[in-house]
Amino acid sequence: MSVSVPRFRLGEALVLCLAIGSPARAQEVLDVDRYVEIVLRAHPSAAHSAGLERAAGAERKASRLFPDPVFEYSRDRATATELPGTRATETAYSVSQTIPWPGTFSAGIRAGDRAADALRAEAEGVRWELAVQARQAFARLGAARALLDVARAAEADARSLRDLVTRRAELGESRESDRIKATVEWLRQQRNLAAAEREAEAAEAIVRALAVEPLPEPLAIRPVAHELLPLLDRQALAAQIVGRNPRLRAARAEAERQEALLSVARRSRIPDLGVTVFRQNEDKTATGFEVGVKVPLWNASRGEIARADAASRMASAVARRVRVELVTELQGRLKELQVAGDQASLLGREILPAAERSVQLVRLSFEEGETSLLDLLDAQRTFRDTQREAAEAHLALSLALGEVQRLAGPDFNPWR
Repeated sequence: MSVSVPRFRLGEALVLCLAIGSPARAQEVLDVDRYVEIVLRAHPSAAHSAGLERAAGAERKASRLFPDPVFEYSRDRATATELPGTRATETAYSVSQTIPWPGTFSAGIRAGDRAADALRAEAEGVRWELAVQARQAFARLGAARALLDVARAAEADARSLRDLVTRRAELGESRESDRIKATVEWLRQQRNLAAAEREAEAAEAIVRALAVEPLPEPLAIRPVAHELLPLLDRQALAAQIVGRNPRLRAARAEAERQEALLSVARRSRIPDLGVTVFRQNEDKTATGFEVGVKVPLWNASRGEIARADAASRMASAVARRVRVELVTELQGRLKELQVAGDQASLLGREILPAAERSVQLVRLSFEEGETSLLDLLDAQRTFRDTQREAAEAHLALSLALGEVQRLAGPDFNPWR
């Protein structure tokens, strides 16, 4: 009877030897938080977010600026009609300044501040989205490598079983049909291994492309380990989303901006004051000043007020709609997160250990000649399929968590 050494023991020993023999290499292991930092620093979306922040500052500054003064100067040659042939030079200059009505000016400042708030919320939304994309790409790479490990172990099991059945067939202790079945199973696992290798390569390429900066070669990562998902407070999380979600904050800021613009339109019925200081040098010299106002006789800003009122109502409705959409989406995302957490927990705590014990017992029975090849093949397939389901369940949990983080923020962690 052959004795097989558990593979996970050999793997642990190999990892320990590498960690002891090469400390510099062990320090190159990339975890998800470090990867997110790299992406947030190097990805072009980071520059987009910084540009939005600068635009917000410019919007706030622009709303506080007075209109520029207007300087006019003229110079010409004139001929006196009373004295033919007499020519003289005439000059004139003036400086005009528009003085906004204080109420209109303050309403414009509020509109500019709210526009800046909307831009800042959009900038934060860009960072949130980028962080979630990075975490999900990292999770897909971890799952792809876990599935690759399962495929390698399944191929090694199938190869070992094929060799065992081939030796028995040569000694006349096993049927030729069993040898063919074992060979077919090995070829099948080879095909699965090649597909898993391609998936892992594609997932790593995505991670490298998203990082923009060059990552270590080869790339060693520390997969995210999920514990049992705790019970989530849906009401508290909904209140958190309402208070800090960038999409809702931007919608509210836009609604407040439109309300401020409506105030600007209404206050504009009181005209701005125009003051002009001038000096004219014609046949005589004149110095003085002018004061001018626009008389709201025919227009009175009725059209601007009506448009601003409609825009304010629509922006307010959009903000309310966004709030309802976010809270509704949260309920669905939390359900997906809870289901994924339950599945990952059930597979990792109960189903996977039972499948592992089953395949060990069936293999011992097969080596003793107490069970058939089909029983062993079925037990091995069940065990490897359960391992794949466990890896896919952890990936589903990571992806579901990312969708909740899109709403609540990348720092949302249900295990804290």
